[in-house]
Amino acid sequence: MIWLILIALILQQTGISPGLNSVLQAKAATPSTETIGDPNQSSVDSPVSLNSSLTHSPSVAQGSSTTQASPETAQQLEQPDSDAKHDVNKTLDMERLQLHSPVFKESFKPIRLEIQFDQPITLEEALHYAVDNNLPIKISRENMNYQGYVLYSQIANALPNFSMSYNLTKTKILNEHVSSLARVFLPRVSYPVFQGGSVIFSILGQYCRAKGWRQAYIASINDAMLDVYQKYNNLLLARVLLQIRAKAVEVSEEQLKVNQSAERVGTGTRFAVMQSETQLAADSQALLQQEVAVRQAALALNFSLNCPMAINLVPAEPTITEQPLFKAQANIGELVGIALHHRPDLREYELFKFAAARNVQVASAPLYPQLTFFTQYSYTNTTTSRHVVAEGTTAGAGVFGGLFETYQQGMGLTWNLNGLGLVSTANIAAAQCLNRQSGIQANQELQTVLQQVRSSYLGWRSAREQIDNAAHGVESSGEELRLAGIRLHAGVGTNLELIQAQRDYVTALTTQAQAIVGSNLAQAQLLHDTGIISMDTLLHGYTGGAK
Repeated sequence: MIWLILIALILQQTGISPGLNSVLQAKAATPSTETIGDPNQSSVDSPVSLNSSLTHSPSVAQGSSTTQASPETAQQLEQPDSDAKHDVNKTLDMERLQLHSPVFKESFKPIRLEIQFDQPITLEEALHYAVDNNLPIKISRENMNYQGYVLYSQIANALPNFSMSYNLTKTKILNEHVSSLARVFLPRVSYPVFQGGSVIFSILGQYCRAKGWRQAYIASINDAMLDVYQKYNNLLLARVLLQIRAKAVEVSEEQLKVNQSAERVGTGTRFAVMQSETQLAADSQALLQQEVAVRQAALALNFSLNCPMAINLVPAEPTITEQPLFKAQANIGELVGIALHHRPDLREYELFKFAAARNVQVASAPLYPQLTFFTQYSYTNTTTSRHVVAEGTTAGAGVFGGLFETYQQGMGLTWNLNGLGLVSTANIAAAQCLNRQSGIQANQELQTVLQQVRSSYLGWRSAREQIDNAAHGVESSGEELRLAGIRLHAGVGTNLELIQAQRDYVTALTTQAQAIVGSNLAQAQLLHDTGIISMDTLLHGYTGGAK
């Protein structure tokens, strides 16, 4: 082979040979009698041949007859294969994790004593239960209702005012020795025609504030659904990792039995048994810790659902898979536009800004005169009595006995300037500061939303790639474990190599499970940050259009 390459190089320099590639292709087409390693070795274990590596490598232009494909064409050709591989990698294969021994038979009794009973639950049931019982949602709902009733009170200020009084007055005139008893009944209806604009602008400001709190209520629902989705997936991941740890314990137990049997027949060593015992102890401890992690994840979900803590929630899904919550063709410009249109936080701060602007006009209302129309009716009944007889028949000064009924209509115009108007001027300046502050907060929220959307977009894109990368790690570590077992049984490997291969395989499975759940969480975070998160999008995905 070496001399053929040298001849080809010499001929190519002299211009006689058509090129090195032609010689290599001719050599590859000629059956070779040279072998590497064992000729009976299977093709799985044998090194990749030069022909196969060239077949799977990117094409190289040869001569003028070969044209190089454009990047767009190459991407279109590779996309179906990439999607097909991703469709396989996005679901964790649980068949390889099936247990064949009762690992949980007598384990975790202290942990089980804390649990009253197990309750299976699906994601849809968890979301519905959270919307009805989540405590932050209830708190936000009451805040929204409070602002609604405040709005009703502001609207009622535009209605006429009704007052009614009844006075009973006893009077004594000492120098005239006269006493009187007056009974006065006075109902009054007044209508504030002009109050400097305080009534109408207070209504407008509270209307914007009430709508803003409604958007805050919608945002709290979105936050709660994202929180429940995250904790549900974390619980599902914890249970899958528990299955992986249980399988690792089972494999370690079998390996310990094999090494003990080999030690008894004289083909094994005590050191190999001790290594297997150490690995089994480490796996058992990791299994116990993972059982605690599963229970803690269930408690976290119970807290979000406002569910009794004694209930152990168990996800109904048998395995984990990547959910297509967002269409893969979405670009960052489209996502930013969706967020600007649907994000309730932006509407909330925008409405609060409008309410702060109305407060400036309310603060300036005391500088204007106030006009009021009124209507009142009075009923007065006064009786007098004299204790000493004196000349004359008139009552004492200021006392007029008898019955009087009056009906009055009128208009009142007042203009009060507290502190020569400086008090209102200072209140106006303070309201203007709050108005500018609300505008700055609205801009800050806009920047926050844009930053969240872009960060979630990057997280979503990277999480999708991590699934395929983790799947390669599982495949590689599985092959490492298989070869380590073959080498150990053939007598050319060590028990330590097999233990290390088992650790690598468990780590790779854990990484793949975390990558799948991480992709789901990244998509859910993107749905939340764009403002289109809902039960429908979390369960069936967002396909475009309205929320």
